[in-house]
Amino acid sequence: MALSDNTIRAGLTPKFKDVQTLCENLTYKMSGPPIFESKKLENGIVEYSPPVEEFVVHKLDQNVSILQSIQAASIMIIISGKALLILEKENLKEEIVKGDILFIPQLFEAKIDEKSEDFLAFRTFTPQFK
Repeated sequence: MALSDNTIRAGLTPKFKDVQTLCENLTYKMSGPPIFESKKLENGIVEYSPPVEEFVVHKLDQNVSILQSIQAASIMIIISGKALLILEKENLKEEIVKGDILFIPQLFEAKIDEKSEDFLAFRTFTPQFK
């Protein structure tokens, strides 16, 4: 594990446990979870962008037709259903189904066709800021 100045060891380790620092950081203050709005990007794609720079999630449903090209590598997991991923430049077609996890290189673009009615996938990546 890498060294970190934002971690307080509190248990499950034979190393030093900083109980005093842990107790100083506990608030016991009740609050609801932070709510942030989703944003519809285009038909079949909804973006969830929490208030952290390193993380964005796209929800893709049966209405999506293009896997957008983005400036970062990404990971996509198929939650339900199936679809056909079409790479026109390479003349390739690949069926993607529930349980598949795909690594998608940056600037990769493909068509998504022949989707089942229950098709649902999530794609996550680190956005590139200007």
